[in-house]
Amino acid sequence: GRTLPLVLLSSVRQQEMMEETTDLAKAAFAAFLLKPLKASQLYDALMGILADKEERPEEWRVEIAKSQFDAQMGERLPLRILLAEDNAVNQKLALRLLERMGYRADVAGNGIEAIEALRRQPYDVVLMDVQMPEMDGLEATRRIRSLPSLSSPPQGGRQPRIIAMTASVMQEDRDACKAAGMDDYVSKPIRVKELVSALSKCLSPEKAMG
Repeated sequence: GRTLPLVLLSSVRQQEMMEETTDLAKAAFAAFLLKPLKASQLYDALMGILADKEERPEEWRVEIAKSQFDAQMGERLPLRILLAEDNAVNQKLALRLLERMGYRADVAGNGIEAIEALRRQPYDVVLMDVQMPEMDGLEATRRIRSLPSLSSPPQGGRQPRIIAMTASVMQEDRDACKAAGMDDYVSKPIRVKELVSALSKCLSPEKAMG
C-alpha cells in the first residue's frame, strides 16, 4: 500500500524537545510546522512533500492537462517578468506555468533580491510572493513604489505591475496587498486561468508606448 506522509504541528517548546530526537523525528514525519500556522507555510510544506514524491494533487493534474495554456501569449503580449519567491518548489512550478505560456522569468529569492533586480534592469511584471524571509512581499512592494529610478525620467519612470501571490483568502490580507501598492493578486496554488487573467491586464512596453 501507499504510505501517507505525516506533517507534525508543534509549539515552540515541543519543537525544542524534538531537536534532541532529530533522527527519530525525521523518520516519522515528512515535515515540521510550528504553531501558530500560516496558510503559506502549510502550502509550501505540502508542495515540498508532493515534489519529493513526484506527485501532484489530482486537481493540478486535471487543470494542467486541459488546454488552458496559451503558448502564443508571450508573443502577443511580450512581458519582462520577475518572479519573487523563496520556495524552490514554488519557483519551479511558477516558471513551468510561465514557460507553457511562452514566457521566461528571472527569479529573486526574497524582497531584497527583487529590489536589487529592479535596480539593475526594468521589468514589466513582478510576481511577488507575500510571505518571504529577509523582506516580505508587502515591504518590498512599498520600497519598489518609492524607488526614484522607477518614479521619474530619464531612467525609465515606469513602475512594474506587481501581482501578489498569496495562499490567504482573507479579505484583510488582500486589502493589505492593495495598500502596499500591489496591482493584482493570484491565489496559491497558482491556477492557469488566474495567472492568464492577471497577465492579460498588463501592458507590454510596445503597447504602452502605442
